[in-house]
Amino acid sequence: MQVIAGAMKALATLCVLLCFSCSNSSTLSELEEENTDSTDPMTFSCQLTQGEVISRASTLLTTGFAVSTYKAYATNKQSTVMDYYQVEYKTVGSAWNGTEQPYWDYTGVMGQYEKYWDYSHFPYRFHAVAPFPTAGAVSINDKNLRIQAPYQYQTCLNGSVQPSDEVAEPYIVAQLHRDTDGKDHDILALNEENSHLNNGSTIRHREVWMPFHHLNSKIRFAVYSVAPWASANALYIEGLTVNVACDNFAATATGYQATCSGTGTDADPYKGWRIDPPYTSSSEGFQGLTYAANGSQLFRFDGGKEVPGNDLRECQTQKTAFFMQCQEGFMQLPQKDIKLSVTFNVRKSDGTLYQSFTNVPVEYEWDGTYHPHHTWLPGYIYTYYLVLGRDGNTPDKLKIEFTCTLTPWDDVSGSLSTDLEQ
Repeated sequence: MQVIAGAMKALATLCVLLCFSCSNSSTLSELEEENTDSTDPMTFSCQLTQGEVISRASTLLTTGFAVSTYKAYATNKQSTVMDYYQVEYKTVGSAWNGTEQPYWDYTGVMGQYEKYWDYSHFPYRFHAVAPFPTAGAVSINDKNLRIQAPYQYQTCLNGSVQPSDEVAEPYIVAQLHRDTDGKDHDILALNEENSHLNNGSTIRHREVWMPFHHLNSKIRFAVYSVAPWASANALYIEGLTVNVACDNFAATATGYQATCSGTGTDADPYKGWRIDPPYTSSSEGFQGLTYAANGSQLFRFDGGKEVPGNDLRECQTQKTAFFMQCQEGFMQLPQKDIKLSVTFNVRKSDGTLYQSFTNVPVEYEWDGTYHPHHTWLPGYIYTYYLVLGRDGNTPDKLKIEFTCTLTPWDDVSGSLSTDLEQ
């Protein structure tokens, strides 16, 4: 009987093998969707700027993040790979001897298990939010993002930023698309030239690079003089204020919401999640906007000659400009068509008044034209330079001009604060 039973078992096994060998390709494909035969695990890496992988823990996203992943994205075989997984920041090695290496891992967190690439089901899509949200604060699916958290604009008084960074920008986001060639495409990048993360190389096919983007903007103010001051003419800035000169300035938002636009085709992929200003739509972008009153003060520097660096003789170029205690800048909700004005005094070393400027419009020159309106895009820091020079008609008087530089705000750390342009 045992022999007969063994023979029957062997025959049953043979029948199963024959059934699999006779299965059509669609059956095998369905099996691969459930059980990929790849041995390459999905892992995450992070970067500071496009094409530059960061290994210094001090500049990395150290909070961890939530990620949702879909394979065969926008096809009739789309399926979920990671459903709101929590990815944690970890390190190996030691910071003492310089061997510390950061990495991000989701295994063993909240009962999550390791996922593997299914190379037969490209493209992949990754939607992520950092830091990992508290329960109910963020919802992600394959085409929508909703953040139920307050956003507020910041003001700066003598280097003290209010409100805090954590209140002003609670979350940052990432949205990656990995196509059939294995290349990552950052579909939140404002500059199309910077959207290809692995620079055309498919070597790093086992990792997903996750560049995170700020939903807010940042601004800062600096001053320098192009006039050649004699040593006896020590001049310094006092009582400088920057006011919003229009009444449609967005001050607070109750949350953020965006939907991927497009048809899902190669020519029109699903994008979205970060919408160009103005953020006034009732269905997308920042939600529940309130507006500051006309004349709201953004920035104040009381000054004084005792403040280090407040000496126009030493501030002759942009590189040596005096940032008036706000070099890291302060955050704003993205804006469009904002007008600014500046008021300040220039005083001599003995404290006597040299010259006053009152409610001067902050205009910048572009293609030979002066523009009074300002637009702040998300993910950028705007540096406004107040340039003081000699008035040609009155040599002992100063004239003021403005210039503005726009720099990608890429640095991301665990507290969501930044260490800009180091």
